Amino acid sequence: MKTIYYLGGSPCCGKSTIAEMISNKFNLQYYKADDFLMDFITKGAEDGDEWLKHVSEMSSDQLWLREPEKLNAEELLTYKHLFPYFTEAINKLNNDRPIIAEGAAFLPSLIEELNINKNRYVCIVPTKDFQVKHYSERDWIAGYLSDCSDADKAFSNWMDRDHLFALSVLGQAEEKRYMTLIVDGVKNIEENVQFILDIFELK
Repeated sequence: MKTIYYLGGSPCCGKSTIAEMISNKFNLQYYKADDFLMDFITKGAEDGDEWLKHVSEMSSDQLWLREPEKLNAEELLTYKHLFPYFTEAINKLNNDRPIIAEGAAFLPSLIEELNINKNRYVCIVPTKDFQVKHYSERDWIAGYLSDCSDADKAFSNWMDRDHLFALSVLGQAEEKRYMTLIVDGVKNIEENVQFILDIFELK
């Protein structure tokens, strides 16, 4: 039986860095969901999933120049449709080493369906101030939004969407009684890693 640790939550809170650090320290297989996101959206569309087909055909303006509340609802729905592809891919990984799987795709409500132990999943979210500050420092943002007719509005909607997403997944985690970590920049990355290790009982 595979040993799998999950880091879910919202973007821009250090999930990837934490997963990499834990993977390196304990020789775990690192599965980064974001690396396969577009491939699985395409595959889902090819498999006949009408929602994923719709997502795959959206323009940048259709994706970002709409109400953040609607964008958040659609993001949650997209991950629900993609979840079987992620779980199938993880189950195909070798059994020789434990796995740490990381990504916003691992929603608490979906993880619960897998009957994951409470000490194998942590939901990590940033405060909005932390999120916006660190997103603004990423040099690829301008290129990503270059196709939008109003890049400033798109970025604002994106930040509002991700904040609503953080609140949504945090609420799910609290309802399902999974452990959570709110990242506000007060604690350093090493302290956040140790918090996760204590929950995972990795020593």
